[in-house]
Amino acid sequence: MRVAVLALALAGLGWSPPSHARACEAAVRYQFNTPVEIEGTIKTGIGRHEASGEFFYAYLVLDRPVCVDAPPEGGDQDFGTTPTEKPLERIQVGGEASERDMPEDGARILVKGKLFGAHTTWHVEPVLIDAESITAVSTN
Repeated sequence: MRVAVLALALAGLGWSPPSHARACEAAVRYQFNTPVEIEGTIKTGIGRHEASGEFFYAYLVLDRPVCVDAPPEGGDQDFGTTPTEKPLERIQVGGEASERDMPEDGARILVKGKLFGAHTTWHVEPVLIDAESITAVSTN
């Protein structure tokens, strides 16, 4: 009750919670550092590294937007594991499986792995998946 009264009093003074405190809203939710299985369409894009120039990267176009929550041990802004503020429509694909098992652009795939947040200039999308396996999915 006291928290609600305090929040109302602060709102009356023009205060609002910081943007990172607002919850991302989507029907599908995942969590950083937790095993996931995500299906979508693989695409390639071009990123830009400050020292190395342009590079190609793969990303998964999701069927429905998703939100990603902080890991069980808590979020870390330095490693991008704070909760997403808005729903994501794509996730960058990384990890060893992305180097050996990547199908052609436009293919439907199922990716198994763990999500992590962007924290280097090689990370183009805000969320990536460390792919343990990538499997083509039949579109029939």
